[in-house]
Amino acid sequence: MPRKSSKTIPFAASTMECLRPPPDLDDADARSLFVDIVCACRADFFEASDAPLLAAYCKAVVLERTASAGLKDDGYVLRDGKPSPWLPLLQAATRTMSTYSRMLKLNPAGRHSPLNSPKEPPLPVSYFDRMGLLQERRDDEPGTHQ
Repeated sequence: MPRKSSKTIPFAASTMECLRPPPDLDDADARSLFVDIVCACRADFFEASDAPLLAAYCKAVVLERTASAGLKDDGYVLRDGKPSPWLPLLQAATRTMSTYSRMLKLNPAGRHSPLNSPKEPPLPVSYFDRMGLLQERRDDEPGTHQ
């Protein structure tokens, strides 16, 4: 079977229509997660008004990962018999993630409802477009060229 040419692989024409991380999302892990989620969805899946909620969701995921790592290191119960202080953080982060994922339709129920079923799968995003989304500056804004 002949190999396919790299020119036949579909890529999104531009990520300018993709949702960009808000400038105040300065945590590198949360910012990277934001871009991963946006790149995994169709370009028209999110609207500009979704950016703050998606950023909050990404922060909650990072907090959940941090709390899980803290529990793994310290244990669920401390030496004095008290529960770990990581437990309430893990609980709050998990609750926030669950709520926001429903609102953003990132959970299985939101993805597979008949009204939200995608007509076509998302096109792959090129490495350069992904890196452009991770940068804090925008090349298309005036005054960013130096």
